[in-house]
Amino acid sequence: MSKEIDISIRYLENVLSTNNSTLILSSTAAVLEAVSKNCDTTNGELKRSIISLLRIIDKKCFLNQDVDVNQIKFSLQEVGKLSTKYPKSHQKPGNEVKVKTNAEFREIETVPNPDEENIDNLLNQLNLKKVPSFSPAFPDIGDDSDDENGITTKQKEEERAEQHGQKVCEEEVVKLPDGREIRMKKTKTVNVKQTTKHVTISTKSANMPEVSRTFMNARRGFDEDEEEENTNFGSSNMRGGDPFERFRSMLKDKDEKIEAIEGESSSDPGTPGSSSKSKTIERTSEVSQKVSEKKEKDGRLLAEHEASKLDKSNLFAKQVDTYQGAALIDRKGEGSYEESTLVRSALPQDSQVATPPRMHVVEYMMMFGDDKKNNENEYLKGTTISSYVRLNNNLTTHEEQFKKKIQFEFSTAGTSSTTIDLDNLSDLLNQTDFNCLRPPNKFLEDTPLIVEQPKAIDWQREPTSAPPEKDLLLEHDGVDYVIFREKEGKVLEVRGGPKDALIVYATQSTHSSLLYQEAFLITFRTFISSLELVNKLIKRYLYMSLADDSQSESIARHTFSVIVRIIDETTQYELDFDLITSVTSFVYRLIHDGNFTYSRILRTRLLDRIKDSFDIQTVLGTNLCKPRKPHDLFDFKSAEIACQLTFIDSQLYHRIESAELLWWAQEQNEKKSKNLVNFTEQFNNLSFWVRTLIITQGTQKERERHMMKFVKIMKHLREMCNFNSYLAILSAIMSTPLARLEWSKNIKDALKEHTAVMDTAQSYKNYRALLQTAKPPCVPYIGIILQDLTFVHAGNPDTIPSDRCHGAKNMINFLKRWNQFAILDSIRKLKKWNYDIKKNDIVVQYFNGFKDCIDEERTWQLSHQIKPSNRKSKTQA
Repeated sequence: MSKEIDISIRYLENVLSTNNSTLILSSTAAVLEAVSKNCDTTNGELKRSIISLLRIIDKKCFLNQDVDVNQIKFSLQEVGKLSTKYPKSHQKPGNEVKVKTNAEFREIETVPNPDEENIDNLLNQLNLKKVPSFSPAFPDIGDDSDDENGITTKQKEEERAEQHGQKVCEEEVVKLPDGREIRMKKTKTVNVKQTTKHVTISTKSANMPEVSRTFMNARRGFDEDEEEENTNFGSSNMRGGDPFERFRSMLKDKDEKIEAIEGESSSDPGTPGSSSKSKTIERTSEVSQKVSEKKEKDGRLLAEHEASKLDKSNLFAKQVDTYQGAALIDRKGEGSYEESTLVRSALPQDSQVATPPRMHVVEYMMMFGDDKKNNENEYLKGTTISSYVRLNNNLTTHEEQFKKKIQFEFSTAGTSSTTIDLDNLSDLLNQTDFNCLRPPNKFLEDTPLIVEQPKAIDWQREPTSAPPEKDLLLEHDGVDYVIFREKEGKVLEVRGGPKDALIVYATQSTHSSLLYQEAFLITFRTFISSLELVNKLIKRYLYMSLADDSQSESIARHTFSVIVRIIDETTQYELDFDLITSVTSFVYRLIHDGNFTYSRILRTRLLDRIKDSFDIQTVLGTNLCKPRKPHDLFDFKSAEIACQLTFIDSQLYHRIESAELLWWAQEQNEKKSKNLVNFTEQFNNLSFWVRTLIITQGTQKERERHMMKFVKIMKHLREMCNFNSYLAILSAIMSTPLARLEWSKNIKDALKEHTAVMDTAQSYKNYRALLQTAKPPCVPYIGIILQDLTFVHAGNPDTIPSDRCHGAKNMINFLKRWNQFAILDSIRKLKKWNYDIKKNDIVVQYFNGFKDCIDEERTWQLSHQIKPSNRKSKTQA
């Protein structure tokens, strides 16, 4: 037994006594990984013992059944014995299927670039490319005081480190007329390093001009190495000189034999007399930039900011040129290029109260009123969907800067055939009815609902030939069964089809669309449950994996990637007994088939989702003791409060799943949308808390002081693109109990630039414009998103009318899903960016979960005490 297996087994035996399901499952995963790495995974006896162990563990941890610990220990001992009996040396290499560890749907976008027809041009373009200087825009944070005296010092530091590495390998192979080959290989490696640092210190005092001093430090390094290797196969007489030049001079002779050979080789570049030249390039680049800034006044730190940016690129390319004599007769090239950008910004860091009335998500959606001017049709044809398309385009721009990977091919015969995703979201959404539909070439009803739990390794192997009754899930290609939109003879995007056809089209290896695949994965819950889809995909995978042809193997890999993606995005509500049983049983089957790699991946993803429990107190709560003196709002800087509000919002926002938003638009079920409810309650509680702090102040001066403090906080929230807290505070300030009071001109002027955001005209046109120009990271106001999804759900049928598709029934209306995807994809992309903010427990403790607020009735009482109503009450009358 290997040491790794021995340690993992002993550790699992020890953690069994803790009865901690998380520890036991993690330890079991370690045993599975150790066995798969160090044992002969083709042995049936070993596979059965592993499956037996996993079944017992899963009954105990996944299904909460009573299991005798001694039974687990006995299974462990069996696994240990068989691991010793069948070590890795007995296994033939290459038996286990290899898979990418993060098994994504498709990781590389295949985009041919006509400009990259020559590898030298490609390299020159990269060498000329410079990473722009990083200049983050830090917010201008003051000291919240009116004191203009004193000495203010600003210090800004900029660091830039560049490291470029390039390796170029050229190899030329010449085939002589007598059959000999001459090879020359040349390798050149270049490494360049450069670091620079700038420090600027500016000092300013009252009534004196600003004085700046700049310091610079730079270091550079350069390293170059060249290697040459010449080989003449079949001859020891050719030494010295350039063998290629001597060969080309031989071709100039009018010898009949050479001319004959040249004539023969003109049709086949691989015959003697031809030559080929290959060039391989590996180029890596890394540029790190860091900017920090701090502001002090009279030795007291007012603000401190820091941001960094890391740009990486990696190129691998190969080009092969084939010559006949001196003439280039063919050129082929291929390669991949990847670049990524990572930006990180670190921003600075009694009496019994009544609980405010809890608002449901529906009320939260209506917080800013309802625009009755737009009916549903105008709403869908107006600004709603187009605003998400524009937001998507904005995010795509940032996303392309964030990470981009392409694969390319070129040749003298033209660009080689590749699968190109021609769909464009804005194009496919411009057709909102069922016109121009191309009905399917073949009609087939969906297969029966698959809800039976798989029987693990008892599942019989499907025959490689199609069963007597045609099953769509076993088809290679679903194009003939899918409804497309057709315009001027061109087939455009998917418009609908039976469920099984849509599943097949999403998992096939050819003629599919990357955009469709993503839309399918985000919206499938609107017409099929996760359990039913997973079971259908398992059936499809098993059938395709047993076929011998390469296309079926490719489909099986795609299908497995979709299963992994579904499990990755499964919500806690969906992780019930049936789904867990289906997935674990499929894992047993994968082990039975000797596919330990896939089984480890799937089991790990399932375990990660099950362990992914969330307690909102980890965000809103702290472990600090209660301070002796209660903190005051003015104990903290406006920027720090804005940062901590953004920290809380981003933590809650990133928990929301797309499925929760879709379910809410359909059912408004709080059990299914738990994370969404947490997020909306945070909005409501913050709004009530702000309103309470302002209206409970005893004097007009204190009320205006608190009001101005929140206006400053709003300004920082808007700069951070945290529109959730921004609008929560704004809704509190503009609530009727506060809005009816008298406020100074300074406050009215300060609020002018914010109040327009709440205008409901043209479906919140002003807010949408603000969101579309926002730079991520960003926390959107989710109420409008919920309202948009509700309109899309209510305004579009789930299925295509039968008279529009030649009488076919139960055809899923995928246009509705395209609209849902347009909304959800923008929200999903926003979640790719994270704020780099550290939790400040002192500030979060001061928030106290925003529970210290008064109810609606008491708010109105205080409002009327401050400013009595002009109308007399009925009792006074």
